[in-house]
Amino acid sequence: MFGGRETAMKKNIFILIFVFSSPLLAGDASTVFTPTEKNIATTVEQNQKDALILLEKLVNINSGTNNLAGVHKVGEIVQNEFELLGFSSEWKYPPAEIQRAGTLLLTRKGTQGKHLLLIAHLDTVFPKDSSFQEFKREGNLAIGPGVADDKGGIVLILYALKALYAQGALDNTNITIALMGDEENSGKPTTISRAPLLQAAKGADVALEFEPSSGIGTAIIARRGVDNWEITSIGKEAHSSTLSQNGTGSGAIFELSRVLDTAHQQLADQEYITFNPGVFIGGTEADIEKNTGKATGYGKNNVVAQIARAKGDMRFISAEQQQFIKSTVIEITKQALPGTMSIISFEDAIPAMPPTANNQRLLEMYSDVSIDLGYPAVSAVPPDQRGAADISHVAALIPANLAGLGPVGGGTHTVNERLDINSLNINTQRAAILIYRLTR
Repeated sequence: MFGGRETAMKKNIFILIFVFSSPLLAGDASTVFTPTEKNIATTVEQNQKDALILLEKLVNINSGTNNLAGVHKVGEIVQNEFELLGFSSEWKYPPAEIQRAGTLLLTRKGTQGKHLLLIAHLDTVFPKDSSFQEFKREGNLAIGPGVADDKGGIVLILYALKALYAQGALDNTNITIALMGDEENSGKPTTISRAPLLQAAKGADVALEFEPSSGIGTAIIARRGVDNWEITSIGKEAHSSTLSQNGTGSGAIFELSRVLDTAHQQLADQEYITFNPGVFIGGTEADIEKNTGKATGYGKNNVVAQIARAKGDMRFISAEQQQFIKSTVIEITKQALPGTMSIISFEDAIPAMPPTANNQRLLEMYSDVSIDLGYPAVSAVPPDQRGAADISHVAALIPANLAGLGPVGGGTHTVNERLDINSLNINTQRAAILIYRLTR
């Protein structure tokens, strides 16, 4: 029933995927804007004032990832709204030691059309003591913590479904909504914190993710994955006057610098790959705290460094690229300078969501919807222009995936976070009609 997945390491994948045929969505797109679809779009338009009122209410509740009570409060508000549309609801909580709020799952069971998984998140990057706490409006901009990332996405899903509900178009549909409580800083291990999302993905035909859009004419068919890494280099502590002599060697800082520089030279020209050191410290003593990234150390000008540490992340478009980075850097660490050694460890974080023919076809359906509504065509955002997100955890399980369907946002993760209010209406209409067509 579904076309195979295709992956590639070069940007020309976006050209190549057009030649693949995929039966997943063949015949699903409509070029005729039906009376029901017109009514759905009109209902979205009529509900925009209420959508903004709810958005303001949610933004004014702090739901930084570690503010578990705040995350849950936001979830409870929207939980009630979705239940009014006939969705059953369930909270999935991780073990207490993971210190995360959990996942809110909302479901409607039916047999009509595709089984959809809609993904968004309740948490923000702004802690409870952040100075950035309140919603405000400046002309066509809404400003506030999480206004675009991702409370705007949640409101968009809700009001798209409200418009469908008003037309009786949710009857007999099979839709699951996963609202994550820790997307911005996922609980570790992710095998536990993402278990509810993976469970929700079982049997789904299509995943739609409502992270903020980067532009009114764009959506995402591929996201790079991300892993974390840490390198420790060990040297022999000695007086600096003996540096590079047989008994002393090169010291830990030179060794770690060699590893990082060589990795940069070998990986920097690879499409979609980044290998970034975010923290570096070395000396007689050196340590990097696991949870905070705070680096502490001690050394002297006239002492050869005994230890050096660096931590960072790596990004990739496929499992093949992921393994290529790992094997490349491991091999580099084996070529240690005299008197030194290096050890690297990796922590899997978020897998890649490679571009596929099915994802491209889903994008084309979304673009058709946009055109039918009188809006611009939609094209794919290059994956090196967006970060990782929760849809990537399920992309390998679901035949077709489309991301970045939230309202257009900017300044996310900063005190300048903002949302284009007009785009909330436009992208809610687009999502509502896309869901309608997928579930016919």
